[in-house]
Amino acid sequence: MEKKDSLFQVQRVKRFNFSVWTVLTGTLLARTSYFMAWPFLIVFLYQDFGASAIEVGGMLAASAVVGAGTGLYSGYLSDKFGRKWVMVCGSWVASLAYTGIGLATEIWQFYILIIITGLMRPMIEAPAKAVLGDNLDDPKDRELALNIRYFLLNLGGALGPLLGITLGLSHPQNLFFIAGATYVVYGFWLLFGIERNQSFNKPDPSTLPNFTATLHVIRKDNIFVKLMIANFIMMFVYAQVESSIPQVIVRSSISDAAQIVAGLVLVNTMTIIIFQFPMLKWLEHVPLFVRTRIGMALMALAQVGFLLTPADWPIGWAIACFILSMGEVIAFPTLNVQIDRLAPPHLRGSYFGAAALYSLGFAIAPLIGGIVIESLNSNWLFGLCFILCLVMMWLYWLAERTEDSVQREPITQT
Repeated sequence: MEKKDSLFQVQRVKRFNFSVWTVLTGTLLARTSYFMAWPFLIVFLYQDFGASAIEVGGMLAASAVVGAGTGLYSGYLSDKFGRKWVMVCGSWVASLAYTGIGLATEIWQFYILIIITGLMRPMIEAPAKAVLGDNLDDPKDRELALNIRYFLLNLGGALGPLLGITLGLSHPQNLFFIAGATYVVYGFWLLFGIERNQSFNKPDPSTLPNFTATLHVIRKDNIFVKLMIANFIMMFVYAQVESSIPQVIVRSSISDAAQIVAGLVLVNTMTIIIFQFPMLKWLEHVPLFVRTRIGMALMALAQVGFLLTPADWPIGWAIACFILSMGEVIAFPTLNVQIDRLAPPHLRGSYFGAAALYSLGFAIAPLIGGIVIESLNSNWLFGLCFILCLVMMWLYWLAERTEDSVQREPITQT
């Protein structure tokens, strides 16, 4: 491949307009505040409110189910009415939810507020990815922007827990007040930043089918459907590091459980910050499907590491988390690039919204993980996740060989 086709060119960044930079900088601001507070949620629910593993799993599962359903419709709304207002509403819903978590004193209140946080995420994230596509015509420019956005998500994930430990480890619930205030600022930043540039390619509502017809178009896209099933499984496997593994550590009665949980978040995000772009450069000319399967293979190896790690051995958790994170570095940014290549321009928001359905993997992961941990033990859970990694690799292999009847850019190319 010639140098002019390389992803890493300064000229590509120079083509980012104000709307693109609004999304990218806002992503860093919002996710830093999110990761400052969210990793401590399970810790204080268990230690301060006596929540069981199944209760916590139920809260997170309900939140993810609401998020998946919301994503399907909010993506369509962003196609029909524009990205800005859907994202602004999502930001202000987030502000109310996080402030409420800071004020909550009863378990039932946490149920309601955590479900509301699921409502806001796809309202922000699906349109944000679509904004990048609307404003960048070149597929490689869009790929670079999506990778930068993913990098900033994880930079926020690295900075957030450090701020959380510094500001409020003794009373982590108070951190949600700061998160709530940050999302107010994020909403105003989006309000004044998006669509400021006249080159914004807002979809023409007259070209859009209605919501039901849009779902029918997406459902008949055989490649997209196979990828969504595989990505659903991938989210289930990955979600264990955010839900079930912290519960295994917290419930083992280790005195510094909160620090270990925060440390795993740090390992995860620092791995991505350090390795994302070197790995992207190394695999730049590897087809997207092959690239994703490499990441999935590393995620499978990580399950073996978790299986063999005693609950009180922080180094073992960190090593396995590092391997999982390397798989994430390769696979996760590629998912958004694949969806961007699959989506017709006038349905870009709807495709990214429909892709939120694979977050149902996040929905059932805490619930099933909690049931398995309490009924059997964590080894059964990690064994199941290893088998599922093999299944999703097979689905990607199958999707790569599925005949494509949809007119779009070739998705098997880099």
